[in-house]
Amino acid sequence: MDVVLGTVSSRFSDPARSSLQRVMLPQSHIAYTLAAYQWARDRWPGVPDLDLRWLALAAMGPDLIDKPLAALYFYRRFKSAVLFAHTLLFQIGLLFWARERKRLLPYALAFVGHILLDRMWFFPETFYWPFKGWRFTVWRKRGSEQKDIGKAYWYAFTRRRELWGWELGGALAALWLIIRLRLYRPERLLRLLRTGRSGPAYPGQ
Repeated sequence: MDVVLGTVSSRFSDPARSSLQRVMLPQSHIAYTLAAYQWARDRWPGVPDLDLRWLALAAMGPDLIDKPLAALYFYRRFKSAVLFAHTLLFQIGLLFWARERKRLLPYALAFVGHILLDRMWFFPETFYWPFKGWRFTVWRKRGSEQKDIGKAYWYAFTRRRELWGWELGGALAALWLIIRLRLYRPERLLRLLRTGRSGPAYPGQ
């Protein structure tokens, strides 16, 4: 019995085995980040007026850096998809760099928010790199049998229902933001795409 319980426990506690359970798709990163920003603006007048286009890019920042590297080399060679830009060291360095650049600091915080949404502390080999060694977290869940990283993610997110909850939450956050900023109106959506700002959130503002 102890052997059986130990085996079950190891399957749920091994970060490498459960790693992709905590990865999120880009659109959900954007939705959660923009919704959180708008929620903060609604409550604290001192929150700066940001370009939502750049905020969206910052929310995807770690993936925009790491996924091309994974596709070109690291995934095929080591089955690793979360790399340098997902490390704690990278986040600390980014915040240190942005601390004197007040206009860029909110975007740096959105970049770091990506790491929080991915729950990177469950990827210790990557999150604490290089302090736990020079290798990144290895993907061993469903999808990793695919040689192409795009197919690997497709297989993972279409066959593993435990990933769908976070994506549903992202869809709800996006819906709230669309209603909150009235982005269902074409002129407001176009303004957002052109300027990064949607205009006043409420009629008459």
